[in-house]
Amino acid sequence: MEDGKIVLIGNETDILHCGYSHALRDGDKRYPSADHYAHAMILTQLGLDEALILELLCTSSADVPIKARQLLKENMPTGHDMNSLAAYLQTSRQSYTMQGLRLRVEQDAAFEKALMETKEALLIVCDARDSELGIGMDEDSFMEWMAKEKADAEMLGHWMRNERVRPAALGHNQLGYFLMWLRYEVAEKKRAKLLSTQPIEVDGISVDQDGVPVKITASDLVISLQGIFRPLSNYFALPFDMKGERYRSVEHYAYQRLLEALHLDDKCVEKIRTTVNPIDVSIVVDRVLRGREDIRGSLEAKIGRLDRWRQSAMKHKMTRNDALQQLLLSTGHAILIDTVEGDPPWVSEADEFELQHLLTKQYITPNNVIDWMTERVKPPAALSRIRGNKTGLLLMELRAKLAASLSTQNRIPLVSTLLSANELRTLLSSHMICFTAESVFHPLYPAQIRSPLISEPLPSPAHYVAKQTIRYFGLCKEDAEWILESSHSVDCWHRMNTVIERSGASLDKIQVWYMDERQRAIKAALALMFEQHPSLMRALLDTGDALLVYCCRFASLDAELSIGMRERDLRAWLAHIDIDTKQLFDSMLRPMAFRPPYLGGNRLGCILMELRREFILKGVFPHQLPELPIGVDVILGSESPSENYYVDVGRSPFYILDPDNFTALWANLIASDPFLLLAKQKKESELWSHANSKKTPPKLISMDESKITTIIEELDAKERAGEEELENYSCEELRELDAKERAGEEELENYSCEELRGMFARLSTRMLQRMGETEMQNNEMNMLAKQINQMQNTRRTLEERKRQLEGPPPPPMPDRRERRDLGGMPMPKTSPTPLLRPYSPPPLRRWEDRRKPAIRRHSPEEKISRRSPPEDRPSRRRSPLQLKMTPVSPPRRHSPPPPKQHKPQKPPIDESELSEGEIVSD
Repeated sequence: MEDGKIVLIGNETDILHCGYSHALRDGDKRYPSADHYAHAMILTQLGLDEALILELLCTSSADVPIKARQLLKENMPTGHDMNSLAAYLQTSRQSYTMQGLRLRVEQDAAFEKALMETKEALLIVCDARDSELGIGMDEDSFMEWMAKEKADAEMLGHWMRNERVRPAALGHNQLGYFLMWLRYEVAEKKRAKLLSTQPIEVDGISVDQDGVPVKITASDLVISLQGIFRPLSNYFALPFDMKGERYRSVEHYAYQRLLEALHLDDKCVEKIRTTVNPIDVSIVVDRVLRGREDIRGSLEAKIGRLDRWRQSAMKHKMTRNDALQQLLLSTGHAILIDTVEGDPPWVSEADEFELQHLLTKQYITPNNVIDWMTERVKPPAALSRIRGNKTGLLLMELRAKLAASLSTQNRIPLVSTLLSANELRTLLSSHMICFTAESVFHPLYPAQIRSPLISEPLPSPAHYVAKQTIRYFGLCKEDAEWILESSHSVDCWHRMNTVIERSGASLDKIQVWYMDERQRAIKAALALMFEQHPSLMRALLDTGDALLVYCCRFASLDAELSIGMRERDLRAWLAHIDIDTKQLFDSMLRPMAFRPPYLGGNRLGCILMELRREFILKGVFPHQLPELPIGVDVILGSESPSENYYVDVGRSPFYILDPDNFTALWANLIASDPFLLLAKQKKESELWSHANSKKTPPKLISMDESKITTIIEELDAKERAGEEELENYSCEELRELDAKERAGEEELENYSCEELRGMFARLSTRMLQRMGETEMQNNEMNMLAKQINQMQNTRRTLEERKRQLEGPPPPPMPDRRERRDLGGMPMPKTSPTPLLRPYSPPPLRRWEDRRKPAIRRHSPEEKISRRSPPEDRPSRRRSPLQLKMTPVSPPRRHSPPPPKQHKPQKPPIDESELSEGEIVSD
């Protein structure tokens, strides 16, 4: 009915009915159905004989309520009747029916499947004979009644929730409520199972007194003894007292006992005790024992006891230190491995990523891996590196003993408790935004920041965290310079973690750093970045109230910073187990021991949400900040190869252009995740294909800049040489040049596609740059021309005003020849210069006028005004209105020059007519 919102359940012939015939087992008894179980338990509690109970169990399901009532009336307990037992019978039937349905859902897979397929529909039991468990109508009668009442699913649900407004013809539908509650319980149990670690029991490396291997628990999670787990290693310098003497580490104790068993002098023992790094102890012992032929026989006899000394020292160290015990228990049921360069039987040659890669295979389980390590089963030739690891296996045995001895199941988290967890959870919406290490939200983003305590700007927030690391651990100058030497944030972050691993810091310093100080430094660095780059703050605030998730592969060093999954796998996993953002947020805050394998703590996302909330509380409005001019996918780094980002001190820094980051499967990237393990357990082809989905490899442009630069320089040189010599070539040489150009085009075919793409990108960038420079030059020229035009107009206006104030220029004096020709004729009068003439030439002044100073005569009124005080003088300044009314002379028009007059040519003179010595002038 109405797209599955209501599911109608029939009578006892329906598989979802409690009277459906399916045998149930409870202890050593069997019951034909859940209804038989409920009535049998009621009669048993009322003290009826066992024979009567068997008689009830032989009754068909349809007649069970009538038969039970009949037996009860015939064998009524003393002092009771049906009225006094009415309330007891009603409540007991409900509770025992629910208990019988729980037994059935555990034992009947078909019933569980049919129940879960109803999803969230309203369940209505159409049983005409029972108005208490059902509605007192069959299916056809119910449909007719619904049509008559013109009721829909919403109205029916309202009636079922509110008994007061329920129609009298509609029964109580108690069985429908029971089934819906049972459906919720089953879904929650499955969800809780998927949100926790499901360990398996395997054989350990040790044996008990009877020679039986010790049982340990393991899961698909693999943890390397790095980062906060480093103190669990035998090669970590953690002093402890044993037998009245203090030892620097487990290795110091074992090798000192070896030298003492060989009866060597105190100088040899002192060399071990003064060795700082436990990894170097075995090297020092080899040097001490080199060439000692006198102890070779006893050395072969005593060297076998070295493992026993190590094991006893490791157990003593762990049992005497509560912090180490809690740290060991916080690993849950993970497979522990130690990958340092130590004694091969005690360390693992395969790192955590190789083992994670193997555990993603459908045919490999944790039991196989441990059997190969203990050498109970010979591994395949390709997996011969999986051996040794006694340190990890013995730690797993100690973990199992500690977990069995403790009465509480509490585990310490690997990071400090998030103080604002309640506030963040309350504000969370149903949206989830995922970002990667290539996002602008990550500390690796290359945004320069300035700190008030540091004078020089830092290339990225990661460098700020490195500065705080140097200050916290008190690193030496050489290590500090090496960490900050590279301006690339990825290299800086990798070097920082490498130095921390080799620094030899104490247990307390390491725990405080990874649990608290590291997160505090990251938050401070990101706060500086957002405050100094408003566009980045705008991008953060635009996320609203969404859950921010840092998607990255799982690694032991940064397990608590990321979610440990790809975005596509995370969303598919959440949809499959059907949890919302708040439930995911609660799962992230749980300790690692109670989370699914490879589900990280996402502490980086929580830090960003804290910063977002703090900025909003400070009154920062997103629309007042500049918008970041890049796409959303670029801001978040979606589908980036940096989803495979990892930090491992035993490997080189992460290289984002590694082909494996683009073409390989996520599982084959040596990074398992909960979604892949879910598909492995379910063994469903659709889930498995989705979990093994591939990324589309992008078309990369070659990064060999030196080769591309050389090719482009050769092309430019040929082009310049061709332009210079082109004018001097003959036709034949031009033909040869065309042939050479065709040969050059054929040479381009020898380059690879990546090199051609790089050349095209370089030339396109150069062209765009030159176009921009040309446009900028044109703008400058236009601006300069505009300024020149304004200056010319101003100059002409000033000249025109000057002429208007000084009056017309005096007439020019005629030359002597003109004066002689004119005789006594009067000089023509010149008319005054009009105010609005197109152009007035500058007045000509005689030399005498220039030499004489200009003497201005003043009228008596002017003299008086000049002698009067300044405030009484009339103002000679012109008003703005007069300045506006003054006409501006138009620009000068260039008229064509007058034609040049040529002198008439004189006839040639005959030299024969000239006398001797006569000179002819021109």
